[in-house]
Amino acid sequence: MSQYKDGSEYGINLTSSEIQKMSEQLTTHSVLQETVYGWLKGTTMFFSATDMAKLTYADFAEHIGNDANEFFYDTRYNGRTYTWCASDREFAKLTAIFRENLDGEWVIYASGSSQITMPDSYLDYLRNR
Repeated sequence: MSQYKDGSEYGINLTSSEIQKMSEQLTTHSVLQETVYGWLKGTTMFFSATDMAKLTYADFAEHIGNDANEFFYDTRYNGRTYTWCASDREFAKLTAIFRENLDGEWVIYASGSSQITMPDSYLDYLRNR
């Protein structure tokens, strides 16, 4: 069982649209880069028919190696929004939105990143698809 839950252990309000602080532990640009372009393969929208659409917050936190740094509930998407920040690049961030599915699980709906550079290996992947 994962040590990562959903952020509630930080005392955050899971229905608040205000940005709330979570973990003080930052990750690195290279971890965010690998997450976006390696693990997620650049995917930004996750459709229920795919295996990736089953990913949970715990899966993300476990892959990245720490809890998110910020949380808010996005009323536009009806989703829990988590952001991980890099320690070595001030504006490098990964944001993931999780929505509740029919089974009551909060699974990935969308993701986005800021200031995370595309590695050459991902460019090769795109060329050879």
